[in-house]
Amino acid sequence: MIIDGKEYNVIDVYDQSITVPDSYVMNENKTGKGHGEAKLYMGSKDSMRHFYTGNPNTEGFVVKCFVLKRDLISLLRTIKHEYQYPSIKYRGLGKNRNMLKLWKTRMEYVETLPTKIEFDVKDQHQIIGSRGYVNCIKKGSGYDLIRKVALPFVSYISVMKVQEVETQENSFYWRPFADFTQMASMQMAAQNYGKGKQLENSKQRKRQVQYREELYNEFHSCPFTHIDEFRLLVASHIKPYAVSTKKEQSDSNNGLMLSPLYDKLFDKGFISFGDDGSIMVSDWLSPQNRERISFDYSVEDLNLNEKRRKYLAYHRENVFK
Repeated sequence: MIIDGKEYNVIDVYDQSITVPDSYVMNENKTGKGHGEAKLYMGSKDSMRHFYTGNPNTEGFVVKCFVLKRDLISLLRTIKHEYQYPSIKYRGLGKNRNMLKLWKTRMEYVETLPTKIEFDVKDQHQIIGSRGYVNCIKKGSGYDLIRKVALPFVSYISVMKVQEVETQENSFYWRPFADFTQMASMQMAAQNYGKGKQLENSKQRKRQVQYREELYNEFHSCPFTHIDEFRLLVASHIKPYAVSTKKEQSDSNNGLMLSPLYDKLFDKGFISFGDDGSIMVSDWLSPQNRERISFDYSVEDLNLNEKRRKYLAYHRENVFK
């Protein structure tokens, strides 16, 4: 892995994605009334400390971290739809009831930043209990940039432990991502607010049933597992449902028929496919899990065509990690 002109080896990946909560983001991005303390929940103290220090009993650690400019830009581009068409009431809503002006200001600022933005995070060991939290030592750092760019609930953070090849020094690569599944859920709730139990109108439900049936008739089984039981397969969208047009949402070319595990890997951007059907496996999938999962399949089973390749190009650019 090459970062800012230097070669790094991937040592480990934190075994859980960290949801960006309302309490963590800057005031304009918040949906609640509180101001928050900028601390970030990372899971249990034991797992957090073991990942950062190698010892679950090491409290009060301080570690070197960084975020990349390209990842901040990628996140902004990906969640522009939520800035422009908010599914919930953010504090930063302008006169037009969106945050597009704020999005443009933030994009312009991020584009002026260096390639790699470093920061230090510290274990919040003063907090009693088993829940592990970190916070940043210096305000205005890369940590705060993530707080400024990310929107709560539709964003999450993954952390990778890397080692610079030349110096053998370890550091932690923080990368923010969009949660397309959560975004789609929030959009659905907003569109059907006040409609009681009818959260899915009949036309939309009919379109998705037809979409699933068309995919199954084309694929018949999962390319990886060859499971062909209709009830055990997932009709995966290549370009995520949350950012697709109505036509794209029901276009069977915008889909793959996958078993649940591979649907999750694809949906979360851990795998993708090239135009030739070759598989791409993300470095953000831990080395241990890469060894546990079989990636054997036949390219012919992907049923690639020109339209599906265009959707896959979007997936590689915006979803793949």
